[in-house]
Amino acid sequence: MSTSTNITAQDIESIPPDLLSTMPSGPPPPGVQPNFVDPPSRAPIVLGVSSAALALACPCFFLRIYTKLAIAKRWTWDDLTCSLGFAISILCYGEIVTGCIKGVTGRHVWDIPLAKVVDKTNLMHDYLTTVLVVAGLGLIKLSLFIQYYLLFSPLRYVRISVYIGATILVISYVSLTITALALESPWPGQSWLSDALSRHYLKFELTSIPCGVVGLLFDCYLLVLPMPVIWNLNMSCAKKFGVMLVFMTGSLAVVASVQSLHYRILFQDEFVDLPWNVAQVFLCSLIEMFTGVAASSMPAVRQFFHHHNLSLMSSAPCSRANLPHLRTSSMRSTRKKVQDDDSSFKDLIKSKRRGSEITDGFKMRDLDTISDEHRGPAVIQNADAYIKVQQDVTVTTAQIENPSSRPVAASRHLRWDNQGKTRM
Repeated sequence: MSTSTNITAQDIESIPPDLLSTMPSGPPPPGVQPNFVDPPSRAPIVLGVSSAALALACPCFFLRIYTKLAIAKRWTWDDLTCSLGFAISILCYGEIVTGCIKGVTGRHVWDIPLAKVVDKTNLMHDYLTTVLVVAGLGLIKLSLFIQYYLLFSPLRYVRISVYIGATILVISYVSLTITALALESPWPGQSWLSDALSRHYLKFELTSIPCGVVGLLFDCYLLVLPMPVIWNLNMSCAKKFGVMLVFMTGSLAVVASVQSLHYRILFQDEFVDLPWNVAQVFLCSLIEMFTGVAASSMPAVRQFFHHHNLSLMSSAPCSRANLPHLRTSSMRSTRKKVQDDDSSFKDLIKSKRRGSEITDGFKMRDLDTISDEHRGPAVIQNADAYIKVQQDVTVTTAQIENPSSRPVAASRHLRWDNQGKTRM
């Protein structure tokens, strides 16, 4: 933390350490006495809420890793960026927890001894937290853009939206990260204390509100982008809302981003009590990162539950239960287990563009690659007809070549034509 003062590093270093430990870091309000023993603190709130957010993110992230490595057996760029972002968010969590327990985060400035504020360890923790938060938020948001591209790339307007959004995101967060490194790092010949009291260090505080605005805009953009695509999918309204709920996990990040912007504006107005106000900003940043990781992992979590024949919502049973003829032992032996739910989304989007191709000539491989939750009524009806006719009229090469079975094969072939289907 830095204090808004004209005192130089040499002035502070000239004060005896014993005196520094008895001096408050800032003047208290009228009628308030400094309390160095058991002061009011926001640290318990920061620790409790951020730990709950971490508890939400961890199972989602590890289920994602398991699903991608053991079920889908494919690792994509969104997994890499999300993993890096989550690793950085864990480091941020550690730095902020350390600042709350051993540092000055969450306490009023007049309840903090000056010796603790100017301590080199405390200044280094503040520096690392600021830089890591910016980088972590950028990586997690980028993973969502990559995920949307992998899921919905067959739609041209989604591709264009992802290209534009991801480009602006990379430029914005790379610029903010470079700015943080340039302005908050000690310049040649500077100590950590002289750096914290320098003009360039204090200038970075001016980027706090723009950083919050940029983060909020991207969170809203990422939340809204997949909704029109999902709404236009060929499935029932109940299933549409179920899929939307998977992506609506990101709404928690939007709420955290709004709160973060509110406290950024607040501590700009009340800069003198920075340690007290910045605790809420750190908390909102942690919530935003952890909920972003959870939101980007939800499609893989949904795939994990589907792979193990489980359901995230008891009120929305798997549609496979409504198709008993698809659950016979003969069909289980011939159907391939769905390997990648991402490709299911892509196939469903492509099927929306193909339209009549699926309706006119449904192929068995389409039934295999589109998971049951994603099939629309028209596709399921066509699949039902295909499976029924296939079981009755299948003609093998051996039957055609065998003279004794040719009449039976011809009869089955005619029965296929009589049902108005394309000749197999």
